[in-house]
Amino acid sequence: MAPYFYHFSLLQTILVVYSLVIFTCNGSSLSHYDECFALFQFKKSIIHQDDVDCAASWFQTFHTWKPTSDSVFDCCLWYGVECSNDHEYDHVIGVDLSGCSLCGNINSTSTLFSLVHLQSLDLSMNYFRDSQIPSEIAHLKKLRILNLSDSGFSGHVPNEISHLMQLSSLDLSWNSLKLQSPSGLKNLLTNLTGLEELHLSGVEISYFVPHFLANFSSLRSIKLYNCSLKNEFPSAILHLPKLKILDVSSNLNLTGSLPEFKNNLLQHVDLSGCSFTGRIPYSFSNLSQLSVLALGSNTFTGFVPSLVSLSKLKVLELDGSKFEKGRLPNWLGKLTELNIIRVSEMNIKGEISPFLANLTKLGVLDMGENFLIGHTPSWLFNLTQLRVLDLHQNQLKGPISSSFSNLKTLQCLHLGSNNFSGRVDLDMFLGLNKLEIFILNDNMLSVEATTNYTSSIFPKLKLIGLSKCNLNEFPVFLRFQNRIKFLYLDDNKVDGMVPVWIWNNNKETLRVIDLSNNSITGFHKHPQYLRWERLRMFLVDNNQVLGIGGSCSTHTWYKAWGPNNRVTDK
Repeated sequence: MAPYFYHFSLLQTILVVYSLVIFTCNGSSLSHYDECFALFQFKKSIIHQDDVDCAASWFQTFHTWKPTSDSVFDCCLWYGVECSNDHEYDHVIGVDLSGCSLCGNINSTSTLFSLVHLQSLDLSMNYFRDSQIPSEIAHLKKLRILNLSDSGFSGHVPNEISHLMQLSSLDLSWNSLKLQSPSGLKNLLTNLTGLEELHLSGVEISYFVPHFLANFSSLRSIKLYNCSLKNEFPSAILHLPKLKILDVSSNLNLTGSLPEFKNNLLQHVDLSGCSFTGRIPYSFSNLSQLSVLALGSNTFTGFVPSLVSLSKLKVLELDGSKFEKGRLPNWLGKLTELNIIRVSEMNIKGEISPFLANLTKLGVLDMGENFLIGHTPSWLFNLTQLRVLDLHQNQLKGPISSSFSNLKTLQCLHLGSNNFSGRVDLDMFLGLNKLEIFILNDNMLSVEATTNYTSSIFPKLKLIGLSKCNLNEFPVFLRFQNRIKFLYLDDNKVDGMVPVWIWNNNKETLRVIDLSNNSITGFHKHPQYLRWERLRMFLVDNNQVLGIGGSCSTHTWYKAWGPNNRVTDK
């Protein structure tokens, strides 16, 4: 076998030199054989056998990437490789390695950029060790699809991408990228007039959306979430004849207003978390293809027009605007495909509207921070697909119903800051195995537990809000929690010592713990230094903490607890 490996290695070296000379000096494209070898070299450049975490994924992806004999490559049969149907040339025209957990490094010498016939390159959902996008990407002038999203790229977006004038789809989302200059977006897009998909979510643009984008008549999808966009959004973009998806959400300094709509192809509109103003136009009712309408956290005014004709609507987010005070409109009950409703901070008054019972596909119902009154309606517990139920900061009253145990898919339950009253036995939540956020704080409740909990019986929670719940003791169920990030037990009647097991819980997750305004006298076997690795806030002020002594750093604990404890050296 030794001669085989010797000759094969020598052949590799010769072919690499040959390929580089031909491609770089003569400007001509590679043969099919050379293209396959270039791919083989790309594989070698990103594989590191000492990286145990990636070895398994490399094997799954690249086990077919090898010569078929001593000196023959046929990469058309390799995983993720597409070749043209022209049997005379058989060039590599597509490479799709998305979601392969690749962990190597891509730089300017990568042989990938010698594949000048590539029409599609998808390296999304990998981790290329904070590689920068090389300017050599400009060699791939036939590219129509470029997807580098969520792959660990960083640094500046190279201007050379603007040379890829045949691009129809550009996706650089979810990398630590930014444009090279304030006018970088304009420079990047000027020549890419054939774009159908523009996805730059998470890229730091810090610039306004160029008005000429409204002339890109082929655009079907624009995703510019969280790009630090500013100034006024060109409303003419909403008139693009083929536009189906527009997401410019979470750009706080992006202003604008909504025009009367002419485009009936729109399926997804997300403007949430911006600074849009004005009224919602009545022409929204003509967008019969719309499935997502997210306008939350803006400053829209007036009334919401009837959307009863939007029979395909699955997501409706109107939270946080300055709409006129009133009840939920009846037409909502006819949109039976709705999965998400967010109408918090909308000046809604009255009881929880009974027509919501018709929306049996609801997964998220957020009606927090309104003026809702009355009891929790019984029909609510028939919405058994609910994942999120948020009714916080209203004026709801009465007991917490044991029927909450019907909502088996619930992940978030927020009933805080209402007028609920009576006794709550935590046992009623034992069957909610998916529950992660659990908030009952600031009501008139008495929360207690009757079961002797074990490690597997209670849901594994990430956020627990039991402030002002008349707790008399440290909740025993916390002993078996190991995923808590935020724990609020302040303003209760907890007295005595905090149990010793608290130090061993949630060491890798806990960020905030608030035990202030109780009658806690100390901690059993407290360590000299806090063991929670990610802790950012530890509040124990307004208690009766004793027994710091010389076994603990008084300065460290005093700083964490605040000035209102009775600290002694007993």
